[in-house]
Amino acid sequence: MDIEQSSVEIMDEDAKKLYTLGYKQEFKREFNGLSIFCFAFSIMGVLASVSSTINFPMLSGGPVSMVYGWILGSSMVMCVALSLAELVSAWPASGGLYFFAAKLTQHSSDGRWTPIVTWFTGWFNLIGNMALVASIDYTLSTMVMAEITMATDFKFEATFPQTYGVYIVVLLLHGLMGSLPTRWLARVNQVYVYLNMGSTIVVIVCLFVLSPNKNSAHWVFTHFDADAVGWPAGLAFLLGLIDVMWTLTGYDCAAHLSEECQNASKVAPKAIIQSVASVAVTGWILILAIAFTVPSIDEALATATGMPMAQILYVNCGKNATLVLWICIILVQFFTGSATVVAASRVIFAFSRDNALPFSRLWKKVSPYTHTPVNAVWMLVTCSAVLGCLGFIAISALNAVFNVASIGLYVSYTIPIFCRITIGRDNFVPGPFSLGKWAVPIGSVACLWVAFISIIFLLYVHISHGIISMNILFTNQISIFLRNSPFTIPVNDLDMNYAVVVIGAIVIGAGLWFAIDAHKWFHGPVVNVESDSVSTESASVEEKTAGSVDQIEKVE
Repeated sequence: MDIEQSSVEIMDEDAKKLYTLGYKQEFKREFNGLSIFCFAFSIMGVLASVSSTINFPMLSGGPVSMVYGWILGSSMVMCVALSLAELVSAWPASGGLYFFAAKLTQHSSDGRWTPIVTWFTGWFNLIGNMALVASIDYTLSTMVMAEITMATDFKFEATFPQTYGVYIVVLLLHGLMGSLPTRWLARVNQVYVYLNMGSTIVVIVCLFVLSPNKNSAHWVFTHFDADAVGWPAGLAFLLGLIDVMWTLTGYDCAAHLSEECQNASKVAPKAIIQSVASVAVTGWILILAIAFTVPSIDEALATATGMPMAQILYVNCGKNATLVLWICIILVQFFTGSATVVAASRVIFAFSRDNALPFSRLWKKVSPYTHTPVNAVWMLVTCSAVLGCLGFIAISALNAVFNVASIGLYVSYTIPIFCRITIGRDNFVPGPFSLGKWAVPIGSVACLWVAFISIIFLLYVHISHGIISMNILFTNQISIFLRNSPFTIPVNDLDMNYAVVVIGAIVIGAGLWFAIDAHKWFHGPVVNVESDSVSTESASVEEKTAGSVDQIEKVE
């Protein structure tokens, strides 16, 4: 006991804070403010993400859906980001979302809701991150195939086995990168931000400068045509929001990496807010460039590459310039996938640290050489490879899994936010960043928005993050496919939205496991330091925090 107490005294402030949350310091804190921002920005990969999802607003309304849908979606996502930023400032731990849910419910009804709420939050976040890795890396493989198609003057037609082979290679490379020491990861992602921003600026400039003909401002800001999808205008507009909702996903990585970050209580929330704001602004400018220079929406959607963005670049910039620009987009997507693997592996590590996964003792090990959860990284790579095999059975099944990424992650975002504004409202002690009196209204908007848009996507959408290109690569009737898919009506049993089936399977499977067995041993986050010391130190910290509420930073 004395040894434990003396070790606390020599810890730095970040380690002490983590200690009060019940965890010992296992990672090296080699991320700074810039590094953690770079990771959050990298995961969203604005250029590659917009390039692979621009087909959705194009098909469901055209320029009005593109331009105004991005504004609406990014505004709503900012409410989610602000709420999560407040939570990570209070509890900077790798568990992130499910840890927040546990802390917010532990004082309600003697904590009886903590296990079940934590359990579902963790599983939605875990499955969402796995699906995110798979979808990003599979989209990257289709981008590589699109590059080959354009280089061969559209003579090359990719097959699913070929695309899957590239997918496996990408996963292996990302597994190797995810196993690197923290300081190397920080340096790589700082370089990536310059590549991402530089490539985005170059693409925007090339579109405006090299485009032989530009659309009028009147057409860009007023033209709306949803006839192609068959849904009513309002629903069509909402379906077009898949691009912004998909792009602005994954920024919770700042929470999952907080145990590797210096001054985490201040740096992590700033990274979330700044990265979302940066991507929102940059993405809208890119959307405008696309809207002003798209020669024909029908022509862009009917491209043999399966990527409307590639067709837009090809028509405006020519073959050689497009091949170079598309390589830049591929590189952006590659580093997006790399950052996602790192963040998702920390989710696996944190959930395993609390013994919530089968064989947890393997996945929670930290390499003594790299000080990173290498086992968790390769478990993630293996699961992603298995998910890709679904494409050999049915493309619709693979699409459904990928669509779970955005929905699953946003559900896991919303659960702790809902707990914050309801049962955990009175007992919440904010960190350095606080929303103050705006916490409840902002959190309410975030919860209502996610609930609303998730229902819309589950009912009508099954294609996500450029996976539409994967389908297009395997058919010669591209224009027919685009207007006879679950994105349009009528829908049949072969191409219906199976994402709702996957979400249902997660809820039922996790629920049955908890009811039959997990409720006996899973009670939420597991303290891995001396409990008495934690209680004493935690009380001391809470007193200091409560005494300095007036000095808490407010939203600027």
